Amino acid sequence: MNAVINGKKITFEKGQTLLEILGNSGITLDAPCGGRGVCGKCKVAARGVLSAMSAKEREHLTENEIKNGVRLACYCRADGEFELTTSDSFYEIQTSAEHTEFDLCPDEETVNFAKKAGSALGIAVDIGTTTVVAVLYDLISGKKLFETSAINAQKTFGADVMSRIGFALDNENGDETLQNAIIGQINGMIRLSGSDRSKIFRIFICGNTTMQLTASRLSIKSLGAVPFEPLSYFGCFFDAVKLGYEAENAKVYFMPCCGGFFGGDAVACMLPCGYGNGDGRTKFIADIGTNGELSLETKDGIYGCSTAAGPAFEGACIRFGTGSVEGAINGVKANDEMPNGFELRTIGGKAPAGICGSGLIDIVNICLEKGLIDESGHIDDDCPEFEGDSAVEITDGIYLTQKDVREIQLAKSAICAGTIVLNGMLKSKETPEVSIAGGFGTAINLESAKGIGLLPENYCNGAKAVGNAALAGTTMALLSEKCRKKAEKLAKKVTILDLSTDPVFQDEYIENMIFDI
Repeated sequence: MNAVINGKKITFEKGQTLLEILGNSGITLDAPCGGRGVCGKCKVAARGVLSAMSAKEREHLTENEIKNGVRLACYCRADGEFELTTSDSFYEIQTSAEHTEFDLCPDEETVNFAKKAGSALGIAVDIGTTTVVAVLYDLISGKKLFETSAINAQKTFGADVMSRIGFALDNENGDETLQNAIIGQINGMIRLSGSDRSKIFRIFICGNTTMQLTASRLSIKSLGAVPFEPLSYFGCFFDAVKLGYEAENAKVYFMPCCGGFFGGDAVACMLPCGYGNGDGRTKFIADIGTNGELSLETKDGIYGCSTAAGPAFEGACIRFGTGSVEGAINGVKANDEMPNGFELRTIGGKAPAGICGSGLIDIVNICLEKGLIDESGHIDDDCPEFEGDSAVEITDGIYLTQKDVREIQLAKSAICAGTIVLNGMLKSKETPEVSIAGGFGTAINLESAKGIGLLPENYCNGAKAVGNAALAGTTMALLSEKCRKKAEKLAKKVTILDLSTDPVFQDEYIENMIFDI
């Protein structure tokens, strides 16, 4: 059957949900719960021969939205021809990061290929759970030739890795669907570069373990049950064509992983942050995105852990939450002369459309300072009601709800408690050099982070934002054989701490739910 989506004709099978149709058409829609009908985020404007609106779908929509033809894509099924439009908002994606000094050192195979082909091209790809960045380089000169970024095409199937693992387990072709989505997206980025694909010789990919498995066409189902062992720890090359990448002469390298939830992106961060450089200094990295991966290098070794922190910081489980899209509130200051006492900054300077992670941290910190939220996280009863609970009105129609505060407490406590467990590996009371990596980590106000207790206070003092360190490290490995081998050595030195069985983590997790006012 035929339909029109954003002005483009597509075909679909009768009875499919709008979410399924969008995914099959290569259109990424924000669906944090993976289509289970609980988050209410996958709103689209649709009209045509569609299924009747159920009571469950109606619960997620306002009367005005219903009146204007808004539907939830995971509930609504297409029974005939229809038209649909989605938002054209762009995402602000962190792509830049500082590299440490490294020698441009292509391997012998690359040099020989360049001599025969006239040049050798390589692509560094950072597959985040939410966003994907790809950068094209000349492997001999090290010159950057092209850069592009986009929302991860898998986002339609869930906001976090557990949602996507659940999608793979619950759907017969779930693994293949996720694999096709990300590989197809990277192929689209390759085509967008306009490069001669026959001259692409290396594709280096980093991501959390789940993302790397899908990009290598390996199942992620084993990560859905104890002992959470991945089918590969990577640090090796694959034939690009066999995986479905449109680069007939290329090999694909995946950065080495250390565990089911401590991936190649966490290892990649270690390169630009100076791990293994022999200076004897203690170093700590918090790569805070949809997943929180933490690592600590001491004189005795490297320790790593991961925490389930991300959905709140990406706005996925926040009532008026959003990703870093146009109009997202990404910075807030207290200003009693402004309506509701908040001075807002939005992405693109557009009218407020929701709250992204960095804005959320600012808001909670200001509310704590103003006494609108107490140490237990309870919103003052004198605040206006929204959906039956006290809430803080940020601007017209956008609120911080009581449930939002609870989600932030869970997320910040997980990060802080994980940091405290790692800090226990230190034999002295020194504070490490602290690097905050990732898009969210780079955007947050560190004073606000300290105010809500995202990290221990001494870790916030002197911390530095290092941008997309995962992409920087992957680029270093792409352009230097020495850096690639160093990453592999670093990965072998990492001891993974299992927070789920750690009594210190359990105690600190509960303790750090409370705000320190």
